[in-house]
Amino acid sequence: MTSKRMASSIELDALSNLPDVLLIMIISCLSFKECLRTSLLSKRWRYLCRETRNISFEESEYVDRSVSDKRSKRISFVNYMCQWVSRYQGYCMETFEIKFSVPWGFAAEMESLIEFAVARKVKNLVLDFTDFYWSVTTDASRYYKVYVHLPASVYNSRTLESLKIYSCGFDPSKFTNSGSLRKLSIGWIELTGAESLILTSPTLKSLSFSYCWGVVINNIAGDIKEFVFENCEFSLYMACSFDLPNVEIFKYSGQVLAFDVKKMNKFKEVYLDFEAEGEYEEPNQRSKKEGTLLSGFLNSLRGASTLSVCSFLLQAIQECDDPSSLLRPMETQHLVLRTRMHVMEFKGIRLLLDNCPNLETLTFECIRRSLFSYAKSYCGVGPRSYWKKNLTYQNLPKTLKVVVVKNFSGCFGELNVLTVLIQSGRRRCPGRAHGPVLERVELYVSSDMAECQRMEAHDGAKMLQSISGDVQVLVHDPRRVAEL
Repeated sequence: MTSKRMASSIELDALSNLPDVLLIMIISCLSFKECLRTSLLSKRWRYLCRETRNISFEESEYVDRSVSDKRSKRISFVNYMCQWVSRYQGYCMETFEIKFSVPWGFAAEMESLIEFAVARKVKNLVLDFTDFYWSVTTDASRYYKVYVHLPASVYNSRTLESLKIYSCGFDPSKFTNSGSLRKLSIGWIELTGAESLILTSPTLKSLSFSYCWGVVINNIAGDIKEFVFENCEFSLYMACSFDLPNVEIFKYSGQVLAFDVKKMNKFKEVYLDFEAEGEYEEPNQRSKKEGTLLSGFLNSLRGASTLSVCSFLLQAIQECDDPSSLLRPMETQHLVLRTRMHVMEFKGIRLLLDNCPNLETLTFECIRRSLFSYAKSYCGVGPRSYWKKNLTYQNLPKTLKVVVVKNFSGCFGELNVLTVLIQSGRRRCPGRAHGPVLERVELYVSSDMAECQRMEAHDGAKMLQSISGDVQVLVHDPRRVAEL
């Protein structure tokens, strides 16, 4: 017997000496497919997986959508799910998950599986009936039909703590009976009655809406700590008021609305993404209005310790009449800029840096770029001269210690900004007694880069290291680590 087999045998024997209750806890930490594989280990292990506390049925893992007899495969998969739960031997369950695309003709089976999970006192329930081919809300709203509705037992459950329902019918008013629900995620459905849902769920602490349409919410109020709006379609010109005094995490992605924030002052993390508005073009009357709205919105979120903003916001906030006086100082310690390094973002970046006096970490998440944009000038000033003029140790946040660049490529736009940041943040610069003391720059190279692009990124990193002085310039390249 080889040493590897002996070691494996010893480990298996050590596990087999444990009581069943501990073995069940261990296999419950595995993925559901890995849990099922343990039944092949020995006779004793054969039925232990029937007591796992985490069950997950994902159609994509069992049904090949490219085959011609897909319908028969789906029928077989549904039969398998029903047979498996009929042999389940556990009494309580942590997580039960079903991901089954458009369950037309299978509503009774789906609702029976949901009833099974609730009867086993499930704590986390995930029901995802979205179509594989949906990518935006217009896809779903055009062909959407509710095939599965939440059974009454779900609303009355006293053990359910987390519920995720995608493309599943429900009645918001019935959640008043739930005494333990703390996290609710709703997606891919026409959303009505959301305000009553928030007001009538006293235990709810986390609420998210993803890819919903027909949304009409005028006021969002409650004791929620985490609130997420992800790419929902609202009624045109809708105004939205937020009264969430205890919210700690606030994430919004979608179109620009007329935001009115009443009480939101305990932020730990704010994420804003308005890329749904499309590509930003030449300034116009609409962009000026959007810039004013977003600048006011930022002011109401200025207590966030971590703030993440998108390229559209960086370009829009400079378009209001007097952006420098409209924006107020923020308490942000970590600023994340999802940027294309486009010249039209420069002033927005500068405005945010000017208004983050307590900033410690600055992160650039570089997204799709245009080579044409690097060559353009901004107000008659090119990218290199703009940063040299506007990023100096006098106007950089004095607390800035770390700069992070994700998806670093070593391109012209990135190197311009980083060169000025390093030169302005070096300790050895004369007259730096009251300036920032930058400690390190971390460059993360994407794992899916072509080799020629990877070489360019490393060349750019070497150039930055040559001028860094006391500032550490660290390169993180997963492919180079793998090669070692």
